[in-house]
Amino acid sequence: MSALVRAVAREPLYVIAVLWPLAVLAATVPRLLALNQSLLPWRQELALGVLLCLTLALCVRRVRAARPIGVNRGELGLTITLALFVLWSAVSTAWAQSPFAAFHYVLTWCAYLLFFVLMCRVARRARLLRLSLAGLTLLTLYNGLSSVVDFWRGLHVSQRYNGLGEPLAVCVPFFVALALSLRRTRASVLCGATAALAWLATLQAGERAPFIGAMAGLLSLFAIWVAAPRFRPRSLRRTLLLFTALAFVTALQEAAPSALRMNRPAVTERLQATNMADPNVGVRLRSWAVAAEMLRARPLSGAGAGNFEVSFPDALARFSARHPDSRLVGLYDDYLVRKAHNEYLQIAAELGLVGCVLFAGFCVLLAACAVRALRRGRSRLVPGAVCSLLAFAVSSSASSVSFRYFGSGLLAFLFAALLAGAGEADRERAAVNITPAARWTLLAAALVCTLVLCGGMFAQGMNALYQALAVWDVASGRRGSYYVAALRWNPYDATTHFNYGVWLYDLARAEEAAPHLRYATRHGLNAPRNYGVLASAELNAHDPAAAERTLVYAIGVYPRSVFLRVLHSNMLAQAGRAAESAEEYGLALRLNGRVARGWWNLINLGPAAAEREAREHADVAAPADLRPEFK
Repeated sequence: MSALVRAVAREPLYVIAVLWPLAVLAATVPRLLALNQSLLPWRQELALGVLLCLTLALCVRRVRAARPIGVNRGELGLTITLALFVLWSAVSTAWAQSPFAAFHYVLTWCAYLLFFVLMCRVARRARLLRLSLAGLTLLTLYNGLSSVVDFWRGLHVSQRYNGLGEPLAVCVPFFVALALSLRRTRASVLCGATAALAWLATLQAGERAPFIGAMAGLLSLFAIWVAAPRFRPRSLRRTLLLFTALAFVTALQEAAPSALRMNRPAVTERLQATNMADPNVGVRLRSWAVAAEMLRARPLSGAGAGNFEVSFPDALARFSARHPDSRLVGLYDDYLVRKAHNEYLQIAAELGLVGCVLFAGFCVLLAACAVRALRRGRSRLVPGAVCSLLAFAVSSSASSVSFRYFGSGLLAFLFAALLAGAGEADRERAAVNITPAARWTLLAAALVCTLVLCGGMFAQGMNALYQALAVWDVASGRRGSYYVAALRWNPYDATTHFNYGVWLYDLARAEEAAPHLRYATRHGLNAPRNYGVLASAELNAHDPAAAERTLVYAIGVYPRSVFLRVLHSNMLAQAGRAAESAEEYGLALRLNGRVARGWWNLINLGPAAAEREAREHADVAAPADLRPEFK
């Protein structure tokens, strides 16, 4: 153990090179702290923050005077453009509706930047690189095996570890390339088994975007073999065995009886059935339209980093007003949309054209590094890294994961680091002499960023813990104190405010509930149901004017929501505005008469009477059939 400690002290990069997979695995720990459905993936971010802190702290001890640092052109250009992108994200907090969301976005991209810079250093040291790739292999094997086991256990997708599809699909081309290029047979067999397992898990996930991305990566790998003979597989026999294994895995999942597929549709069937009736397609198209509306409203600056979900209702209201007859208006309104399901559109919506240009600059420089590595590089890692990055780029065009989830984002920057200087000769590597003071300043700034990230994610973890206790502890009467403690740790979490507000409302404490519910709807929890709960709380808090404003605004966002229009009609009737109430109810009937009558009965008569009315009248929807949306 002492020898290991001394080795790490001599070479701080051991920490990040060997242990970075733990940041991804942090999301798979027992789900005690996962009951909080906040978007902040705090466990992964906290784990990566700790690893970065340790690495940078050890690096501080090793700062030496007058020792030049070798930096190649590719690495330097990528680092500068990525740093400018992070800086612009930080500037956007000035106009973001939720500065907290923007600040969190900046911290995560600071972590990406530091990880990329450190992995570029790792990529230059053969031993460290081998250890890092060994960690990637173990990580992929674990994730693939756990996903396959959960699938064959029959767990529903909501019960399985979500977000695995894209990371596994991105790894497939890389391990296929390694399996066919390594000299050692054992290492080749291990990489081939990893590729086959990751491919099986990708098929079982049934996610179309990662599947298309993996296919694009494999096809590009074939193209590289044709164009660059030096990267071709070492053995025809090995190639035939590997692709026979991949074909068998594909047949096992795609052509097998439905029972073996756990009665779930194959990913190819989902691709063939893709149409507007598919909820996933509809939600994506609407999200893309709203993202375009955000960019149209603020073309240069965008809505602010990480503010897509916060700005969503205003942008959707503008889109609905501009395109009242669009099929996207009113489509699956009860889906709580928190991401654009397209990384490029979401960056454009949040950071405007300036952010797009900076991110595009990073992508162009990365593509140039890939081309240079393919033309002049000799490393057998190059084809796999290029094709896996292509798989990630394709999947990101219709994915909600991408850079928003460390499991995918860290892989992208790992492969980017492998390509940063792969095609440059040693003579092209400039020796940049950085003074000790400058090094101390850079390391201190980086260390401060990681410490802030660790502190913020620890606070979010405590927030999640207290929310879990509030959900589980229903008998001791301490739920309220748990919610208060959760808000002390993170007063900006919209989910905590909403859950606490609903709990207060159920206790007939509407005056206390309304501010929490209002905060939640303004910071991301803005589905029709959430507006309905807020309006009801405001009405019971003897503030009918606030309830009216809430419903009028919500109907502007969701003009075809039968639920909101019936609720608004009912409130107008209670206020003695019979004519306006009748007009609003008439609009609800024209949208969907059966659903409108069902909602009216449920709101005014209660569940039992509404169920009885539905049994007696075919044109009345039963309570079980009602959703706060217009279908």
